[in-house]
Amino acid sequence: MAVQRRAAGKPQAGEAAGGQANATLTVTELTNRIDRTLKAGFAESLLVRGELSNFSRNAGSGHLYFSLKDAESCIDCVMWKSDAVRLKFSPSDGMELVVGGRIGIYGKRGRYQLYVTTLRPVGQGALELAFQQMRAKLAAEGLFAAERKRPIPNYPMTIVLVSSRDGAGLQDMLKVLRRFPWLRLRLFATPVQGDGAAAKIAAALASLSPSDGDVVLLARGGGSLEDLWAFNEEVVARAVGACRIPVITGIGHEVDVSIADLVADYHAHTPTEAAQVATAHWRGAHDALQTGALRLDRAMQSRLAEARQSLLAIERHELFRRPMEQINLRRQFLDDRQRALTMALQGRLRRAEGAVASGAARLAARHPRLVLELNRQKIDALAGRMQRGRETALLRWRQRLAALDAQLESLSPQAVLRRGYSITTRPDGTLIRSAGEVHRGDRLLTRLHDGLVKSIAQDSAQLELFGG
Repeated sequence: MAVQRRAAGKPQAGEAAGGQANATLTVTELTNRIDRTLKAGFAESLLVRGELSNFSRNAGSGHLYFSLKDAESCIDCVMWKSDAVRLKFSPSDGMELVVGGRIGIYGKRGRYQLYVTTLRPVGQGALELAFQQMRAKLAAEGLFAAERKRPIPNYPMTIVLVSSRDGAGLQDMLKVLRRFPWLRLRLFATPVQGDGAAAKIAAALASLSPSDGDVVLLARGGGSLEDLWAFNEEVVARAVGACRIPVITGIGHEVDVSIADLVADYHAHTPTEAAQVATAHWRGAHDALQTGALRLDRAMQSRLAEARQSLLAIERHELFRRPMEQINLRRQFLDDRQRALTMALQGRLRRAEGAVASGAARLAARHPRLVLELNRQKIDALAGRMQRGRETALLRWRQRLAALDAQLESLSPQAVLRRGYSITTRPDGTLIRSAGEVHRGDRLLTRLHDGLVKSIAQDSAQLELFGG
């Protein structure tokens, strides 16, 4: 009995000192108990402030993973895709955020983490931050550049209105546009705020083609930043930039500026101003027509005067004074062309005939029985050519010799004298070439074709000769 009492007084294995059993737990059971304890100790929704770090987005699932830290501690966070798609801005490391969510345990790693449902920047609204991020992104791509903006047509005939059917912005635009009854208006009614509005606005812009209109008015009335947010969405900005028709935006009040305004070809501050910009030239069309008519009349008068002067110059032109001359020149040119063409054709025919004959001769020459006969004919022809060559050469040399003899005879001094000329020399044979060489008393010999005549110069000035 004593032993039993001692045994009863000593705690048995598996019992706690207080008398309760100390049960063995699995890791999963322990993790689940910690998870329940944490959830019981904290509110269902927590707000935690800290600095964002180690941010990443899973490319496959779309879930966000990051850490939230302060100077001494950090906690892992996860944000499911279903919550992340509602974010208006892009989180990045270093941002100070207020995170909304619940605490829980991730059993696979045995660590507690924050399951985030909302993110809000500290000191700056989420929408304003998203606006600045989107503006910087699209500006870097050149979507706001002035050189890519298209000119607004001066006199649009068809105007496309992209706005809410029941909105005040549409009524404001119609008040202006109804002053121009000849304009054709096409309304693409879309929601201008709320979930899905941005996608519908972008779809309306993407569906437009140049045949739908000349200019687009994308407009809505005023509202808060949240109300106007559809016009800050990236899908709307890119649709405005890609629209095949020039776009004028008139969104909100004068102080409101949206991303769509920055991308648009023209940014009007209100729907009314957008309609006024589209019809600006129509308002002055009457004066412009009068001015244009006056300028056209002056231009026509000037052109008529120039035409009259040109006509007078043409009338005086040689072509009209002698019209047949140009026709005859053209006729002669045609005759020359015809002769050249005929000669060219004849030349080609001769060459063709020669080629045919040559080919026939080559074919005939290839026959063995004709080789001897051909060689014999060549020898006979060469012999005949040699004989004729000798005779021709001899005749040519005889004719050349006779010609040279006749030439020498015609050039001889005796022949010249027979033609009535004479040669005067001194007795020593010096030839007298000039009257200035003859002096009074000079003895001269004049040679004629049939003898000599002697003389003495009596008067060198008058060249009177007397026989001595």
